[in-house]
Amino acid sequence: MTTPTQSSAEAPAVKPRYSVDGNKEGYELNVELPGVQKEGISINLDNSVLTIHARRKSAVPSHWKVLNRELNDLDFVLRLKLNAPVAAEKMSATLENGVLSLRLPVKEAAKPRRIEVQ
Repeated sequence: MTTPTQSSAEAPAVKPRYSVDGNKEGYELNVELPGVQKEGISINLDNSVLTIHARRKSAVPSHWKVLNRELNDLDFVLRLKLNAPVAAEKMSATLENGVLSLRLPVKEAAKPRRIEVQ
């Protein structure tokens, strides 16, 4: 279904862990994005390349003093080449417990068909 693509000359980012499951109807992609809020996620589909950008922001209240920081802002980028055309208008995404789930239905024209001989 997918092939990872190389990232261009952008600022360094982390490639998130992900899994892809599918059948003839479509695919489900699960991406681990710990600490990311839904407002920090951007999903684009262009020329059969699915790109997910996500940013984890670490905020400290202004009246607090930082004593130690190991959780900094972090950018996630995942690019996948889709091997089957998907129905972009029917795609959906949810974020729950740090996992982004995308449903990617395959276009009707790309689904396998059985032709009966008469």
